[in-house]
Amino acid sequence: MALPALWMAAIVYACELTILSIGFTLTYLTAKIPNFAYGTMSGIGIYSVYMASRIFKVSPYYGFPVGTLLGGVFSVLVYLLIVKVLASMGGGAIVLTIATLAIQIFLQAALYIYAYWVRSIWKLYTIGFLLKTRDFVFLETPGILYVSLITSILVIVGLHYMLNKTKIGIAMRATTESIELASILGINTDRIQLYSWFITGCLAGLAGSMVPMWFMSSPLTASGMQTSVMAGSLIGGFTNMYGAIIGGFSIGFLEIILTYYLQMIFGAWVGEYRPIIPMAVLVIILLVEPQGLQGLYHRFMATKTGEGILKSLGRGE
Repeated sequence: MALPALWMAAIVYACELTILSIGFTLTYLTAKIPNFAYGTMSGIGIYSVYMASRIFKVSPYYGFPVGTLLGGVFSVLVYLLIVKVLASMGGGAIVLTIATLAIQIFLQAALYIYAYWVRSIWKLYTIGFLLKTRDFVFLETPGILYVSLITSILVIVGLHYMLNKTKIGIAMRATTESIELASILGINTDRIQLYSWFITGCLAGLAGSMVPMWFMSSPLTASGMQTSVMAGSLIGGFTNMYGAIIGGFSIGFLEIILTYYLQMIFGAWVGEYRPIIPMAVLVIILLVEPQGLQGLYHRFMATKTGEGILKSLGRGE
């Protein structure tokens, strides 16, 4: 028996948001700035899948690797042409953060230009499209449910292995702790930054590729996910990859489920205000625990119970 459509939608969106939250957190760890263009970068994946399905008339899943690779390439270009240049000119965190806002505006405009160009050339509807009918079905369940779950698990396992078992991953972890110290140890931090921006761009493109398979999509869809991505990352504390996994999945699941039940109570008009949910979560976390789950963990471990657990694990004095 297939899952209810509501639960499937919540799981698919939660998986997408989990991947985006991981990428956003990794960018913050390596670049030391919040990339406000990150959510919009997933639009590259959205329109890569659209191109595969509507223009080349093949399965939309062929657009997944294309969107992933294009997302990584775009992210590297952003680092090389903007972030690295501004940093070399003495631009601090505030300047670089404002630069990401400018990139977000540019990319959103570029997506609109592409959408209208496709419409003028191929006479196709490019705003407010859905590719659910092009999906495969297995056991009465749309394929994107399996694909999103398997993909998010592979991303988590793959990143965990890379960060803990490979030279690049260990060097990346060292760079996130201290760029200056990593340089002293002989790590090519510039190359590590390049790897990091490529990986996070790939994650954005990959997550975006899954969006049209279940949700109505347009050039605004990607930028509209930015608040949710930030909320998911903030739950994890902005500096914890594993916290971002919990935060991204929680926000994605809560956003879909809560919106549905609010619509049942107050009417369909509530759906237009869905972005308020992650915004409210952001505000609450900032007021209650700005460090998210990481802050709660440190608070708990400072209690007698937490100290007792540490001692029982042999980590206490």
